Order: sequence, then structure tokens, then C-alpha cells
Amino acid sequence: MTKTTKELDRATFNRLCHLADTDPKAGVMYLTGHDFWDVKPKNFEDPWFKSLVKNYRYLSQAELPPGVEFGISYTTVSVHAPKYLAYLHEQILARGGTIDRTTVPSLKALAQIPHPDGRKPDIIINCSGLGSRNLSGVHDHQMFPTRGQIVIVKVPDEIWPKAKQFTMERYAEGGAMGTGTITYIIPRDNGEIVLGGTMQHWNYQEEASEETTKAIMSRILATKPDLFSRATILRSCVGLRPNRRGGVRVSAAVEQLDWNEGWDPKVVVVAHNYGHGAFGYQASVGCADKVVGEIEARLVDLEDVRSASRTMSKL
Repeated sequence: MTKTTKELDRATFNRLCHLADTDPKAGVMYLTGHDFWDVKPKNFEDPWFKSLVKNYRYLSQAELPPGVEFGISYTTVSVHAPKYLAYLHEQILARGGTIDRTTVPSLKALAQIPHPDGRKPDIIINCSGLGSRNLSGVHDHQMFPTRGQIVIVKVPDEIWPKAKQFTMERYAEGGAMGTGTITYIIPRDNGEIVLGGTMQHWNYQEEASEETTKAIMSRILATKPDLFSRATILRSCVGLRPNRRGGVRVSAAVEQLDWNEGWDPKVVVVAHNYGHGAFGYQASVGCADKVVGEIEARLVDLEDVRSASRTMSKL
């Protein structure tokens, strides 16, 4: 993990902790995290976030599930993703923003869409994820999907007080990249629990596999039978993570977008924020801050280019 990636994650973690402390509507809550390794990595080093989280410690042998050789524990946060997105939606609207759902064929088409007051955009931020592979004006062929399947369950009421405080990831020998699987538990603040999962590169299948659901439940039961032996499966879900060779793209530049007959030429700041793979939520705030910084650094360039364009048009 690079220094920049750590900074993005650190900024996001601090913000999520603030929301957990101050705003229950955000869907963020504290709980105890556990990382389990079936085989302890050779030359194990404490993770970089040891100094960021609270209550970091090694687990004793008595605290490890069967088949697990090594583990750590620490205080972390859980994000109830649908609730958190709805919260962010409300924040945008409260600040005077508007949200339109439409199909966007190209960046140049975006540059022609007016604000309700008639003005056209000065800044375009592309957060189209996997769509950046085919979006005209971007066509980033470094993008590829990594298929993830999860199972969402509920546990009996008497087990929930214990289950809601337990989150974990379990790493098989060879890791997720070698096995295509990763075992994890993520409670939500509404009583649901997310169980996973898969890491299948270049897999576009969007239908849930019953075989995969059974495999996930089998791994979960092998790890925490005390919590999930009486779990009720609510649904299985599939998502395509927007992975990118070379890592996340966070950048901004002044561009004069192409136009068709009848369109006005448009010089704008075009920013990009995509390619986060499985780490979108945990890096989101840090990436947003970085995008804002990139845009602010280009606004002076934007005015210079527009001034030059106005001068040329008078010649």
C-alpha cells in the first residue's frame, strides 16, 4: 500500500468515526474488527493502520476459530452502504444540489447540459466507475470488473447484541487473489449482516450463484458457528467492483471538449475519480478531498485558457 493510499484511507476513517460519533442517520457504527489468517504470514508486520485505530492487539489462541493460526483485533467502523448513500444524497440536496438520472454517452454531452438557471458547467467530475471503460472522451481500457457476491442474513434477536459488535475478515493461504474468495462478516445498523465473498476478476456475471451462496455460508459457519448456525438468509447480491490496472485515477485538467454542429465549444475542468476496486468506501472521503484540491489547482488555468480563447475570437 502506497503512502498516498494510506493518506486517503486515513482521512476517510477519521471522517467515518466522526459520523459514528455525531450522526446516527449516516449509518456508520463502531464495532470490533478481527483479521484471521489460516496460516500466519512469514515475517508478519503489523498493518499500517495500527497507529490509527484503537484497541489494537494480537488474539490469543483461545480466541481463534478452528483452522486459524493467527489473528488481530481492533476497533473499527461499519458502513451500512444503502443508508449511507441515502444520507449523502440528502446532504447534496440540502446544499442546493440537484440529481438527474440519465444515460451519458460522452463527456462532451455533459458539457452541453445546462443547470436549471441556464448556465453550462465549468467543472465535470467523472465518477463513472466501470463506465469509464466505454465512456466517450475517457475510454480507459485499464478498467476491469472484479465480481463480488455476498449473502445478507439476519440472526435471532438473542444473538444480535453479540453479532452486531463482531466484524471480521479471514484470509486463506494464498489470499483472495490466489483463491478468488475472501471470508468476511459486516454487520449493519438495521439488524442485517453482510457475509462474503468472492474476488473474481473479469467476471461480468450479475446473477447470484446458489453454489457460491452455499460456499460462503459454509465458510462462515466454519468460522463463527455460535453466531450464524441459526441465521436466516434474506437475499444474495452481486456487484462488479470497478478495478483498474495501475490503481485509482484521481486527476484534473483543463480541456476543450469536442462538439458537434450546433454545439458551442466548451472549455472546462475535467476531473476523474474512479478505479477504486473493493476500496471505494474506505478511501472515499480522502479521494473526494484530493479531487477538490486537483480542481482548485486547475481553476486558474481554466481562466487563462478562456481569456486566450476570447482574445483569439476577436482577431
